[in-house]
Amino acid sequence: MEGIEQSFKWAVQALAQPADVQPTLFPEFVVVADELAIDFGHWWEVYESRFGHLLSAEQHEKADMLNSMLVEMSGPGKPELWTDEGCLNHPKWSDVRQLATDVLSSFEWPLIRPPSTRSLYAQYSPKTELRPNE
Repeated sequence: MEGIEQSFKWAVQALAQPADVQPTLFPEFVVVADELAIDFGHWWEVYESRFGHLLSAEQHEKADMLNSMLVEMSGPGKPELWTDEGCLNHPKWSDVRQLATDVLSSFEWPLIRPPSTRSLYAQYSPKTELRPNE
C-alpha cells in the first residue's frame, strides 16, 4: 500500500478506535482530539486529490461526511469537544467513531489499532531564561 493511502487508512483507523484507546495513539503532550481531526483532515485532502477519481460514490460520500462532521465540530464556542478532559467521551465523538467505522467498511479496511509510530511529534520546551550573576 502506498504511503498516502496507508497514512489515510491509519488516520481513519485512529478515529474509529474507542475513546479509551485514542489517547494511547499519541504522545502525552498533544491534544488528542485536535491531532485526530488534523491528521484525518490532512490525509483525506491529500488522498482525495491523488486518488479521488478512483473512489466509489459510497467511499467518497462516507469520507466527505466524516470530514464535514469534524469541520462542523470545530471552531470557537465548542471547547467541550476539544479541550476538556473527557471530550472524547462526548456523544459527538461517538458519532465520529461510528462514521469512521463506516468509512473503513466502505474501503474494506480492518478496524484495527494503527501503529503509534506512524507520525513524529516534537515537544516545545522553552529555554530557561539566562540571568547574569547578581
